[in-house]
Amino acid sequence: MNKQELRIKYSDIRKNIPDEKRKEESFEITKELLKLIKENSFSAVLLYAPKKYEVDVIGVFEEINIPIYFPRCTKEEMNFYEVDDLSKLQLGNFNVREPEESCPVFIPKENEKYLIIVPGICFDKNGYRIGYGKGYYDKYLSKFMTYDFCKVGACFEECLIEDTLHDRFDIKTDKVIY
Repeated sequence: MNKQELRIKYSDIRKNIPDEKRKEESFEITKELLKLIKENSFSAVLLYAPKKYEVDVIGVFEEINIPIYFPRCTKEEMNFYEVDDLSKLQLGNFNVREPEESCPVFIPKENEKYLIIVPGICFDKNGYRIGYGKGYYDKYLSKFMTYDFCKVGACFEECLIEDTLHDRFDIKTDKVIY
């Protein structure tokens, strides 16, 4: 099975998780993320606004008092922008809620620690992921390899697999919460 076949297979598996189970798993994953945030001194959290079948981690936004940033994509790249109110997220590229134009861009500092919560269709036990195939997160993280990012994948238990067939461009997460 290649990456595209895995992407299709696990997209279907994710779509077929019953809504109630998806909500329960998302709630438990959010609890684990909040525990991780409480146990560390992150300067900011880089979050994502979930699409319909993704792990819903938006509860993190409602529970913490440190700056939170969401991604906005162009055809070439992704950047994160500070959001202090969820009403500042609007439907953008790829049918994803993105920060409005007026939101300040995230610029990491060398002496600070950040948490980035990474979505994916599926993850393997080593922290590699299959996303939607555009490589936005890998390209973004590769620009900041010298900065202190704690990279955490959010994954439904049904989508945790043995091997995502990662290649040299794929950046692994430090931890997968499922």
